Parts: sequence; structure tokens; C-alpha cells
Amino acid sequence: MKRFQSAPLALALAIVVVAGLGSGCAGKSDRPRSRGGGGGGNGIVDEVHLFGVPVALDLDGRPGPDGVGVRVYASEGGRAHGVAIRDGHLEILMFDGAFEAPALAGRAPLKVWTFAPKELAPFSADTSLGTGYQLALSWGANRPTGRGVTLLARYVSPDGRALVSSPNSIPLR
Repeated sequence: MKRFQSAPLALALAIVVVAGLGSGCAGKSDRPRSRGGGGGGNGIVDEVHLFGVPVALDLDGRPGPDGVGVRVYASEGGRAHGVAIRDGHLEILMFDGAFEAPALAGRAPLKVWTFAPKELAPFSADTSLGTGYQLALSWGANRPTGRGVTLLARYVSPDGRALVSSPNSIPLR
């Protein structure tokens, strides 16, 4: 995994994050999930937010897209401030095509990236929105065939319960 290195890409990601704040990019649960970090809250991760760069990325320098860029925030206790993920694991799921949430039910992802808290640590950044994780994800051999992809972030607590973000569709052309 690589951190975003170009200024235009970082600016685009910042715009997506700010624009996405009002777009409902969060999954909620009525049950406690996981111990997070950060002071002031109850320490329980209860939402996960996924923001994507609005276009597929060329990560390998060869012509054509081969990945996606996302920023993920976990929050606790109804607070809008991101907290560190300290247990469980985070998954980013990629589906071939653009879908709304109901259409994803029962659909198998084309690619799943899985991160334990220690693997996420190098990609964390503290921003005015709290702690978040900035990831550039190459899909490798799992190349999409459609005109776009749909991404979800899924946090899985140590006891196996899942918390899912709202879907985020990204065009490939």
C-alpha cells in the first residue's frame, strides 16, 4: 500500500471528504461495537464512514486505472469526530458496477482488502475531522469489467459483528 503522494490527489481527496460530510456516508448500528480511541466519547465504535476519490486511479504508472483511493473514519458515541481503530479489523469491499445499497445484498465483492489495526496505523492521519485512514488500493488481477465500481467499508468487531458504511460508486471512464 502507498500513501497518496501527489498534491492534486491529496487536494481531490480533501474535497471529497468535505463534500461527503453531508452526503450520509455512514453506517450505523444500535449495538455497541468496538473499543476505539480518542478522548471524550464512550470508546465504542458505532459508525464507519467511507469517502472515495471521485475517479479510479493509476497507481502503477502504466496507462489506465488500476485502483481506488479512499479515506475511512470510524466514530463513537454519535460524535462526528474520527477515532483510531484499536481492535477488530477494517475491510474495504469493491463490487464490479455502480449499485445502491439494496442492490448489494447477496452480491459477492470483486475484491476485499483487509486491515488489522497495526496494518492501518501507517495510513492514519489526524485531521480536523479526527483520526482517519487514507488508503490507495490496487485491485491487481481483480480488474473490474463494468463502467464503475462500488466501494463499502466494513468494520468487524472482535466478536464478529459487522458495521457497514454507505456505498460509494466511482466511475472508471
